[in-house]
Amino acid sequence: MLPVHNRLAELFQEHLKGQLSDELGIELQQCLKVNADYCLDMNFFNNQLIEARKTKDVKWEADITAKMDWLRRTGKVVMQ
Repeated sequence: MLPVHNRLAELFQEHLKGQLSDELGIELQQCLKVNADYCLDMNFFNNQLIEARKTKDVKWEADITAKMDWLRRTGKVVMQ
């Protein structure tokens, strides 16, 4: 889990208590954007991983797995 996910949960809890300030509303939108990008990137890699396993391409599978691990830890995509 990325730090942005913790902050997103905190902001959601504040939202449940009542109206968010404009500043916190902006921060919530930023967290949602980061989360959406993360999900899209992870789905992209998951689809590639499925194909790598279908074709039994062990090298490709290892490469994708490493990229997914990096994404999980940093929130950043490594494309090579």
